[in-house]
Amino acid sequence: MGHSISPHFQNAAFEFSGIRASYSAWPTEPKNLSDKVDTLRETSFMGANVTIPYKEAVIELLDEIDDWAEKIGSVNTIVNDCGTLVGYNTDAVGFIQAISKYGNYDPAGESVLLIGAGGASRAAAHALVGNNVGTLVIANRTYDRAEKLAAEFSNKDKVSPISLNGPSFLKAVDSASLIINSTSMGMKHTSLEDGNPLEGISVKRGVLVNDMVYNPLRTPMLIHAAERGAKILTGLPMLVLQGAASFNLWTGAEAPVDVMFSAAQGAMAD
Repeated sequence: MGHSISPHFQNAAFEFSGIRASYSAWPTEPKNLSDKVDTLRETSFMGANVTIPYKEAVIELLDEIDDWAEKIGSVNTIVNDCGTLVGYNTDAVGFIQAISKYGNYDPAGESVLLIGAGGASRAAAHALVGNNVGTLVIANRTYDRAEKLAAEFSNKDKVSPISLNGPSFLKAVDSASLIINSTSMGMKHTSLEDGNPLEGISVKRGVLVNDMVYNPLRTPMLIHAAERGAKILTGLPMLVLQGAASFNLWTGAEAPVDVMFSAAQGAMAD
C-alpha cells in the first residue's frame, strides 16, 4: 500500500469535483488492523479502501456488509455512515468494466483461467459467473484454497479448481480465451517482482492476458504473453475503475473517470 498510486487519482477526483477531502495511504501491520479500522468511525473520515492481504480479514471488524460483498466474501471499500462502518466490494465491477471496455472481452460462454484464490480472485470469480462465463478454472499454488473458492458455486461443470503446476494447468492455459493473474506475482517492490505464473508456458495468439498487478504496468507475465502474440490488459483500468466506484460510494457524486485515469497514468510515469 505504501507504493499505491490510489492517492494520486482519488485526490485528483476530489479536487476536480470540488470536494474538500484528501486520500492518503495507511501502511498497516496485521496487529494494528483493528485499531486502524476503528479510527474510521471518526466524523473526519468518509471511509477507506482495503488492499491485499486484508480484504477478507477486515470483514469481522465492520458493522454491516453489502449483500454483494458478503456473497463474494471480500471487502475492498469501507464507508463511514455516521459512525457505522459498511463494507462493499467494488473490485468485481471494476474488473468486469476493465475487461469489457479496455480488453474488448465478453466472458459469456467463454473459457477463463483465473490464477489465484485470494480476495481479488474471489471478486473476479463471482463477477465472471454472474456474467455467464462458459467455464472457469481457478488455479492456485495451494490447491485447497482454489477448491474452497470453486465450491462456492453450485455448477461444478462450470467452475473447477486445479493446482498451479502440472498438466491440468497447461491444459487450462491452452483452453482459455482469457487468462487472469490475481496474485502478487510480478508486483514491483516485493520478493515476487520477477515472478511470472506463465513462465516457460506457451500462450496462444489472440488470447487476452490480464494482470491485476499494475506496478509495473508491463509485468513479466504480460511481457511474456505479448511476445507470443497474446493481447494484454494491464491492471491499471481495474484499479482506476474500482476506485471510481469507491469514490461514488463515499461521496454520492459521479466519479470523474477520465480525470482519474489521467492522474493514474501521470503517477505511473513519474
